Amino acid sequence: MRLPLLGVALLGLLLILTPTPTHCNHTAAGYELATKQILQRATERIHHVWEITRKIFVQLTAKGKSPLGGTVLSSKQEVEAETYRLYYELAANLSVVPVAELSDPLQRRFVQRLAKLKLQGLRPKEYEQAKDLLRQIHGFVSGPMVCPHSDCSASGPLAMVPQIVKRNMYAKQYEELLDNWKTWRNAINEKDVAKNTFKDYVRLLRKAATYNGHVTASRTWYLNYDTENFQAELEAVVWEIMPLYRELHAYLRHEVQAAYPKADTKSDGAISAPIMDQILSQDWYPHQFFRTPHQGKQHQLPSVHRRLEEVLVTPVKINRMAAEFFESLGLIVLPNTFYDRYSRRMSEEEAGVDCKSQVYYFPPEVALRYCPKLDYKKLMQIHGTMAEIQYHFYKMRLPFGLDTEPCPGFGAAIAETVILASGTPRHLNRLKILLNSSLTEEQSLNRLFRMGVHTLIAVPQYFINDKFLVDVMDGRIGVKDYNCAYWDLQDKFAGVQPPRTRLNKDFDLDFKFYRGLNPETSNTKKFLAEILGFQFYRSFCLASGQYRPGDPSHPLHNCDFYGNPEAGKKIHDMMEVGASRHWRDVMEIATGERKLSGRGILEYFAPLFTWLKERNKQLDIQPGWDADELCRRD
Repeated sequence: MRLPLLGVALLGLLLILTPTPTHCNHTAAGYELATKQILQRATERIHHVWEITRKIFVQLTAKGKSPLGGTVLSSKQEVEAETYRLYYELAANLSVVPVAELSDPLQRRFVQRLAKLKLQGLRPKEYEQAKDLLRQIHGFVSGPMVCPHSDCSASGPLAMVPQIVKRNMYAKQYEELLDNWKTWRNAINEKDVAKNTFKDYVRLLRKAATYNGHVTASRTWYLNYDTENFQAELEAVVWEIMPLYRELHAYLRHEVQAAYPKADTKSDGAISAPIMDQILSQDWYPHQFFRTPHQGKQHQLPSVHRRLEEVLVTPVKINRMAAEFFESLGLIVLPNTFYDRYSRRMSEEEAGVDCKSQVYYFPPEVALRYCPKLDYKKLMQIHGTMAEIQYHFYKMRLPFGLDTEPCPGFGAAIAETVILASGTPRHLNRLKILLNSSLTEEQSLNRLFRMGVHTLIAVPQYFINDKFLVDVMDGRIGVKDYNCAYWDLQDKFAGVQPPRTRLNKDFDLDFKFYRGLNPETSNTKKFLAEILGFQFYRSFCLASGQYRPGDPSHPLHNCDFYGNPEAGKKIHDMMEVGASRHWRDVMEIATGERKLSGRGILEYFAPLFTWLKERNKQLDIQPGWDADELCRRD
C-alpha cells in the first residue's frame, strides 16, 4: 500500500465515507464531492508546476544565458520533484475511491487514470533508486565507454550514441563492425554491471506493480493500454507483417553475403547482429553497402537538402510550413504571439550534431525551442513536433489528468501520420522543394525500399525488446537464461543471430533496449506509434480520396491529405478528447477499428513487397531463416 505524502485529510474523508447498506446514495455523493476536492487541489498544484516550466523556457531562451546554467537545472529538478509528489499523493488518495460509485464519466476516468502509476507509484526512496538506475542505464548508451581497438590515446573513449553508431554507419570491414559490437558490450557489462543494473531495475518495476495490486508486473508496464494480454496483440501484428519482413530479410541477406564474405552468412541463415545494426544505421545513408532496387544516377532520389538551400528555406520558414499543414486541415491557426513569444531557436552549441526540437507545456500556452539545422530530416521532425503542439492546445481544454494522450505512443502515432504525408513527393512539390509531384517508377521504388529498411527492420526489434523485458518482469525468463532467451527471440522474430558463440552469462542486449527501459521512451510506445501511425495514415488517405486501392495513380505511399477537411476533422476529434476516453474509442474515431493492425504497413509497402518477391525468385533466394545455435546454456 502507498502512503500519501500530503492530503491525509482527504484520504481520511474517503475512508470515513466507506459505504454501508443504509446510506449508499449519501456515500456516492460524498465520494463525488471528495473526488472533486482532490481534483481541485491537484489542479492548483499542477499550475505551480506549469509556472516553473514557463520559467525554465524563459531562462533557456534569455539572451546571454547558458542552457546548462544552474538555475535551469534546479528548476527542472523542482518540476520533477513536485510532479512526483503530486502524482504519488493522488494515487494514494484515489486508490480507495470505488469508481462504480461515481456518476460523472470524467470523474470516473480521472480516478481510473491516476489511481495507479508506474515508477511514480514507488515510495520516495525507491523512486530515487529507480531514477539513479535509469541515469546509469542512460550512461551505458550516451556515456564514453569504449576505446576503439583498446586504444584511447587518440580521441578518448567513445559513446555508443552517437559516435559508435556513426562509426558503424561508415564502416567498410566486417572486423570493424564486430569489434564495435563486442567492445561496447564488454565495457558496459564488466563485472556484470549492466546485468545487475537491469536486475535491480526489474525489482523496482515489480514493486511498483505490487503497489498497484497487480499480480504480474506487465500489468503495470502496460498501464493505460487497459488491455488483457496486450503483448499477444502486439505479437499478432508482427506475424501479420512477417511475410513482407521475410522477403526484405532474404534480399538483405543476399546483399550481406556479397558485401561481407567473412561474416560467413548462410543462404538460408540469420543475419549477424553487427551487420543488422549497420543496416539500421544506413537506412538513409547514400553510400550504404546494400543495393537499392534500381541503380544508376538517374534513379537516385532528388537531393532535398540542395533544394532547401536553393529556395532559401530557413528553420523559421520550415516551422511556418509545418504549422500551415495543420491550418490547411481546419485545425488551430497558431497566432503571431506564438512565433513572437513562444518560439525560440536553440543555440548551435546546445543543438549538437543531431538536435531535436523541444516542446514546453504550461497552459494556457505551449512553447517551442526548435533546431537550427536545415535538412530533410529536420523538415520531417518539425511536422511531427507541430502535431504535438496542436495536440497540446486541444487537450489543455480538458481537466487536469485527462489533458494527455489516451495511451503512451498515441500522440506520436498522430505525428508519424503527418510525417508520412509531409514527406511525400506530392507534398514536397507543393512546398516547391521538389520540382515534380511524383517520382519516376524507379525512384519511387527506391524510396519505398529505403523507408522499408527504416520501418520494417525496426518494428520487430521494438517488439523483441518489449517482449524480453515483459517476460523477465513476469518471471517467464529467469536470470540464468537472460542471454540465450534474448537470442531465441532475435531468431524467432527477426532472423538475427550473435556474430560468434555466446554464453548465458553474457548480456548482449542492444542499446535500443536500454533506451526503452525508461517508460517515457519505451519500446512499447515506439512500436505502437509506428503501427498506429500507418493505420491512421491509411484512414486519412482514404477519407481524402488521395488513396484509391487498386488505382496505381493514387498509391498510399504518395498520399498527401493536406487541405482535406475530412482528414482534419478526424484529427480534431481525436485530439480534443485527450485521455477522457479509452484509446480504442479514440482510435475508432479515425479508423473505424478497435484493434492494432499491420494492414496500413502492408498496403503502404505493397509495391515493394511485389518487387521483393519477384527479385528473390529471380535470384533463387528463399525467404525465411534457420539460425545457428550460437548461445550455449551450460
